[in-house]
Amino acid sequence: MAELLEQRFAIWFIGIGATAITVVLMWLIYFVSTYVYKAKLLEREERRLMIEKGMTPPPPAPVGWPAVKVREQELQYEERRLLIEKGLTPEVIQNGLKLGNADGTSFLDALLPKKSPPQPQDYLRKGLRALAIGLGLAGAYIVFNTSGIDADDEARNWLLIFGILSPVVSFYGISNVVIYLTTRKRTGDASAPGPGR
Repeated sequence: MAELLEQRFAIWFIGIGATAITVVLMWLIYFVSTYVYKAKLLEREERRLMIEKGMTPPPPAPVGWPAVKVREQELQYEERRLLIEKGLTPEVIQNGLKLGNADGTSFLDALLPKKSPPQPQDYLRKGLRALAIGLGLAGAYIVFNTSGIDADDEARNWLLIFGILSPVVSFYGISNVVIYLTTRKRTGDASAPGPGR
């Protein structure tokens, strides 16, 4: 009997608590919404009175992210105006994020600057690295197949991948070395060793 009374009391307590919380939340929502509505109504009334008196009301202030962007542009234009007043030539912003991309750059150009064209030494460096990796993969594949090591199928599959990748990487390295040799002759790179030097 005591447990039944405790359960009923708990149910009534939960019901009354949930109702009280709901009433408080509804009152809070009503209070906030009427406050916001009255503030907007007052703002509209002030604008209406200004228009009736022949005054030009100020434009409504932007809010949120557009307001941040507008303020940022205002500050940039103000800085530019002050530089011009001092007699300085405002430099064109290189990062492309200011003044609405006035210099023709895009957002990606600012984040990913253009690299200088590769030099012949870059091709030689890439080529020798790739050739060494390709020969290393081929060596691992050949040593594994000729040594008679007993391995499971998964290890054999991985080494088969080495056998397939080794010529691809080696030929990529050889092609970079060939590009180096042809561009070195065209550019007349005196620092590069050659057969006639």
